[in-house]
Amino acid sequence: MNNIGKKDRVSCYQVVLLITVYEVMTRLTYLSVASIPPANQDMWIVSLTSIPYIILFCSPLLYLGNRFNNLTLLGYANRIMGRILGKIIGIFYTIFLFIGLMLLLGVLVEILNSSLFPETPTYVTASIMLITCIYISYGGFKNMARLGEITIPFVIIMIFLFIALGYKNYDFKELLPVLKDSTYKQINAGAINIGIRFSEITILAMMTPYLEVREDLNRIFFRSLMYSMGISILIVVAVQLSLGIEFVKHINFPFLTFTRLLALGRDIQGFDSLYIISWIMGNVIKISGYLYFTTLALEEIIGRRNQDFIIPVSVIALILIILIKDRRPILAATRSMQRFMFILSVIAILIIPLIMLVAYFFRRNSLKQGKG
Repeated sequence: MNNIGKKDRVSCYQVVLLITVYEVMTRLTYLSVASIPPANQDMWIVSLTSIPYIILFCSPLLYLGNRFNNLTLLGYANRIMGRILGKIIGIFYTIFLFIGLMLLLGVLVEILNSSLFPETPTYVTASIMLITCIYISYGGFKNMARLGEITIPFVIIMIFLFIALGYKNYDFKELLPVLKDSTYKQINAGAINIGIRFSEITILAMMTPYLEVREDLNRIFFRSLMYSMGISILIVVAVQLSLGIEFVKHINFPFLTFTRLLALGRDIQGFDSLYIISWIMGNVIKISGYLYFTTLALEEIIGRRNQDFIIPVSVIALILIILIKDRRPILAATRSMQRFMFILSVIAILIIPLIMLVAYFFRRNSLKQGKG
């Protein structure tokens, strides 16, 4: 990772766009805030309250990323913890990224099959999506960032357009009474639940050596956090005002349902199709990113080029998606999936980085002298 040339690096703007859309795509797919306490009219407050928790939970990785900005997450894990423990940590993060890739691809295929291609076999839809993501990943991170620079602004503009067009359906009584039915404990428990799921910090920790100005790591994090959470809160409010809290809690794709209500005058409808197009574009960028960084993690563990792993990892993901989805719909297991991902996120975002941070403080003198 130390050999990344200037021509392979990406700008602050490009990375902010990528991290922002990675986080926003989760809200466009399903609103996890509607399934955690207090799950009432204060959902937007829970999302807002999660911001300081995200900053707190991501601080260890941010601190280490600034200290070792020429290395990826796996690189400085190996440097701080030693070869054996570093390799174990690297394997964990590789699995963590791969599970993220699996869930993203599985949900994408499930939504496409249920909304657009109900008669199309899973392997066909998944293969088409994976072939596209394989092509993007083979182009390298620089080309992926350039593609995001073109497509992500379109996705974000579409989100704002949908939210603006939904104003006729808004019932602002759905926001009332503010904080009356929620306790301080519920608000903070929900905010912690959301905050610990900001898995994009692990992706950012893998991106750091690619930055044109590596000292911009903190600026990139805070900008992408504020942009993504600002858009996410608008999505939560728009869906809540249009569909009502109780209905939102019982549907799988709230924002898709929201777009089906949109109309411009009496004749112009079909905004859900425009949503599907922008949603696919955003998810292809996100899945390609997770595929790329999963293989990059394998490169650091095994020592071969990440391109060598792109097709094998994709084939394994395709096989597992076919086996899992055709036996049990992924979205039907939302609650158990969320619990599983919550546990993994706690380990990946908080526990392991804290252990590495403590180890760094004990070993920082030897590390500075190059003995680590």
